[in-house]
This record gives sequence, structure tokens and C-alpha cells, in this order.
Amino acid sequence: MFFTTFSLLSEQEVNAKVIAQPRAQSGVGYCKRLAGKSLKLKLAGEFAPSQLDYTFKDEAALTVIENGKSYDAPYAAVSLGRVTLFTHLIPGTSRGWHIVYDTETELVTAFETWFGVEVPVGGDLFGGTPTGTRQIYREVQRQWYFGYNDKGQAAPEKTHTFTNRIEGRGLYWKFDSGYEKLTFFPSVICSTTVDLSDPEGAGGITMTTPSDYIKIDDEYYIYTSWEVEFSGASSIEILNFFDMKAAGLRFGLDEKDTIDYCLHKADIEITGDAAHLEPIGSYGNKGDPLAGMGGAGGGAKKGARYAYRPMDMDPPMTREEAMEHAKNQHIFEGGGLMTGGNNLETSEYLIGKKFKVKLDGEYHTAAPWSGTKSPIYEYDVISVDKLKWRLPGGTWQEETYKAFEPAKDIILFSHMLTGDPDYANLTQAVDFSNGLATTVKAQVGNWHSPWEIGAHAKFGVLEYGDLVAPFARRHHFSTDLVGKTYAWAYSDNMSSIHVYSSPESYSWTIFNGENGGGATWSSPCFYIKLRDDAYIFQWVEENCNGSQGLVVFNPKILHDGGFFFGVGHRGLSLNVTGAFARSIGKFDIMKYFDKKINL
Repeated sequence: MFFTTFSLLSEQEVNAKVIAQPRAQSGVGYCKRLAGKSLKLKLAGEFAPSQLDYTFKDEAALTVIENGKSYDAPYAAVSLGRVTLFTHLIPGTSRGWHIVYDTETELVTAFETWFGVEVPVGGDLFGGTPTGTRQIYREVQRQWYFGYNDKGQAAPEKTHTFTNRIEGRGLYWKFDSGYEKLTFFPSVICSTTVDLSDPEGAGGITMTTPSDYIKIDDEYYIYTSWEVEFSGASSIEILNFFDMKAAGLRFGLDEKDTIDYCLHKADIEITGDAAHLEPIGSYGNKGDPLAGMGGAGGGAKKGARYAYRPMDMDPPMTREEAMEHAKNQHIFEGGGLMTGGNNLETSEYLIGKKFKVKLDGEYHTAAPWSGTKSPIYEYDVISVDKLKWRLPGGTWQEETYKAFEPAKDIILFSHMLTGDPDYANLTQAVDFSNGLATTVKAQVGNWHSPWEIGAHAKFGVLEYGDLVAPFARRHHFSTDLVGKTYAWAYSDNMSSIHVYSSPESYSWTIFNGENGGGATWSSPCFYIKLRDDAYIFQWVEENCNGSQGLVVFNPKILHDGGFFFGVGHRGLSLNVTGAFARSIGKFDIMKYFDKKINL
């Protein structure tokens, strides 16, 4: 799904598709618990209906009175223990109600849904003024309400509530249909998902969605996801942590523009729990979790929720636009979002050294040419920030560079290849203790975008003095970090959580005002093991701002250092980055990938 292009359906097309399937399908049978019963829901909130009364004629049909207007509609329900989820549409519309009802306590959480949203375009991450708006008609919007079934009793003192009690949790899901996925909850307003059933193509890449986390009690929770920036579809799940079961609803349009309105059940397993970093006495149950995040789910605007829309904030560029912007270059000038006070110290290790990085001989995009000879980069380092490089027999070319020593005798350095038609950047990880080297070449443009950064890694050896490199051993791609999670402090004002959630992708979460998990996004990445104390971690923020991050992480000193490279509407930039790490947990997930893909 991460790289799927979804159709921009019109409002009329969306409504026609939804109205054509007014009742949810079910692969697990329909619950009959509500047949013959009546509910009179009392819901709180600024946008709550003053009346929402139900009469369930049987297991398939109901009458609902909404603010004095009566409708006969089909419905469907699924139960998990004492908790039932029932769902229906308002006849002749694409608006719907999806109610989670605790039959013992009579408490409810109600989700009102509709299709379509107008979003701002332009403005970028630096706070610029949007240049316009666009309509996304296929995206499911929601408004939540807490309340109870009024049977004449006094109003309850407590209702369902938002929570951070399952923040940090990871789950494996096995649905009755056979579908498998992993989910991670690094935030109180977002979640991430890895599709295990389609490991090829877009499968296996972490996808981020806005989410709601609601506590019924210690046994039962409600978890939702809303596929903003993707299909626009929604999921509402009841989670039971006593029996490790889930039951829920998927509602929206799929990649074929077919309505997906279906009930399901699943077995779940806890894969791990990462620490969440709010004060120990903070339970996330006071007010709206969007407080401090620029909106309120039950506040000023109906349906308000966190939604990161990077392709609207920074609209994609054409190749011609990217090349024009790239002429305005900012090389090691600082000022990037992830540049702060916790960078590694600049290293003088390379000053005066002459050496060669000799890559293995087969053709590769990280190599400058193909042929019988192994590709070689020759270096002559002049000072702490200037070096000369050339290809064998070529002309020496001077570049500005930065270098760090993230682990003993491992030097990570980066520079541009001035004059390259794709504005290529080269980052080298060279180990003067064992003679191994890794080259990562990046350039403007990748396999699916003319302006996002494309990057490729190539392994080889370091030729320097009498250093003897191994004949066959090389740096290599690794899954050692998969499942681990760290909190990163870039500066006093910038920190985040990384969850390394698959062998090819990860997510990052920015903290909210109370040090809880807030805004989240995800991207493809790769991991390379240099030594036990040094790992290359490289990612490109694809379907986002298109920038590349590349660092070497030393898990023994819990510090990383590296570079950000990319082109945007403000020009091309190459900056340094670095952060202090704090290990906050681990997820036991590689066993699921081992079943699916050949690593």
C-alpha cells in the first residue's frame, strides 16, 4: 500500500459506491445479540446528536431515530465477549454510525463517519502559508463520542476514555481470513502497520496512520486507524488482552476503488512493549490527545484529528523543477530540522591521508562505471573540511566534506560529486582497523520519483598503506536492529522515537507536549553492519519530503552521527545530524519475517 496510487474519485463516485453496499459483509458470521433490543444513547460532545435511539428488529435490520428523524436500515454486528460493535449507514447517504457497546456497563463509544475532506496545499514544514486547497473525497472522516445507554439510571460517573495505557505496544495479528500483519503503537495519536501477507512490492513497508486509543477497562480497549495519505479507509478494532483476541470493522475504498465494508475477527500476540516517556502518573485520560497537536477531536472543528500530509505540504516536483532548485546549494550550512547540539565531533582523522576505496567489481549504481576493473575512488585529504578525489586515471576534483568517527577507526565522511548531472552525493564508511569499506551513492531521483533522493550501497575494501583487507569478508546488510526501538535527542528542542519495524522500513515519532508519542511517519530504509559497534542506518523519506538520512549508530556509546541530503523548494542541502540514544524496548518480530521472505 505504501507505493499504491489511489484514484481521485469524485464525491458522486464515492457516494454511489458506498450506497450500493449498505450492510457490512462478514467472514465470521453475524452477531444476533442485539436482535429484539432497544438502545437510547446519550452521547457527550459539542457535535453529539441530541437523540440517537435504536430498535433492532432482528439480526439484520434496525430503526434509528437521529435528532427526531427515523430511518430503517440494515446493520451488522460482531461481538467479543461482553462488548459488541454494530455498524450501519444512514439510508441513501455515505454517512454512518459504528457503535462499540459494553453490554454489562451500558457504556458506549460511538463513531460517526462520513467521506471527504478539504486539505491545504503548500506551506512546507517550515511554516509557510498554504497556496491553496484540494478535496479528497475518498477519505473517511470521523467524530467520536463517549456516552451510555439510558435505561433510566443515573448518568455514570465514568465513561470510556482516551488512554496511553497501550502506548508503546506491538501486536501480531492473524485474521480469520488468513491475513497477517504487525502493528506498533509508538504514539497516542498514530499507529504503524507492516503487511506480512504481501512481502513483495509495497508489502513489508511500514505504513503510518492517525489512530484513536480508547480504554474500556483493563481487559478491553478500542483501537482505530484512518488511512490518511493512502486509501482513506478506516478500521475500528476491539482488543481483548485477557483472551488475546480482536474483533472489528474495516470500512472504506480499496486500491481497486471497491467498497470494503466488512466485519472480522483475529488472534493477536504481543510482540513487545516499548517504554513510553510521559510522567509515570500520566495515563492519557485527561482531555483530548490532540491537545497541543494543533487540533481537538471533539473541539473546534467536527472530525478534527492529527493528519500529516507531506505530499500536500511539499507538493511533488517535476524533474525540471528539481534540477532548477538544486542549483541553489547549501552544503554543510546547517539549519536542517534534525541538526542540533548533539552531533558527533568533527573528526580530523583523515587529514593528510591518501587512500582508495575499491568496490567489488560487478556493475552497480553506486559505482561510476561498469567494466572488467573494480570501481575505485581515490582520495587525498587536504584539511578538516577539504579533500580531493578522482576516478583512476582521472582528474583530481576538490570538494568540501565532513567526517565523523562514530566508532574506533571507523570514519564516516560525505561530499558532493560536483558536476554530476544528477547532483550525486557520496558517503563513505571506511574502517582503518580491518580494511573494509561501504559506499552509499545518492542522487536526485529514484525509481518512482523524479525529485526524491535515490540511494544505493556498495561494499568493498579500503586500500591504505600496508593495511591488508580481508579477501572475502565484507560489510553486509543486517537485521540486527530490526525490532529495536530508541528515543533520540538531537537537541534540547528536537527529539523522536525510532521503531525499526521491518527489515526494510522504520517509523519515527515526534514527542508531544507531555513527552508522549505524537506525530509519526515512516519510510523505507536499510541497515548495514560494519562491526558490532557500528551500523549504517539509511532511509529516504519517500512519499514525503524525499530527503535521505544516513548515519552510523554505535549501540555501545548510544550515539549516532551522519548526514541529511535532499532537494526541496528552498534548494539542495547537505547537512550533518546526530543524536544521543536511549534504548526503550524491543519487539520480537524477526520470526514473522523469516516465515515470509528469504533474508
